[in-house]
Amino acid sequence: MKKKELEKLADSFQTKADTAYRNYQETGISRYSSTARRHEEMADAIRMAAQAADEHYAYTNLKMEMSNFASRAQKIGLTADEKERTKLVEALVHDMIVCGRLYGLIG
Repeated sequence: MKKKELEKLADSFQTKADTAYRNYQETGISRYSSTARRHEEMADAIRMAAQAADEHYAYTNLKMEMSNFASRAQKIGLTADEKERTKLVEALVHDMIVCGRLYGLIG
């Protein structure tokens, strides 16, 4: 599920939890209290999943960047021309620095 869908689902469970808690406060019936707790726990779990979605997306992108860098490094290792090799190394180093800044890994 996408992050927005997860957030919407969490809001739905939070609304159910709030309603059950109000019913418990008005009636004192314990099943409303347990229902409120269950829905609150579900809303919290879904919120955590929504937060993890961002981290997973960033991890996937970083993994693709690393694959790109590794492929380019391998090409550099196979390049015989010293001038071409220097040019490729400089480009790779530049792109790695840009990527590191983009992901907040370096200042």
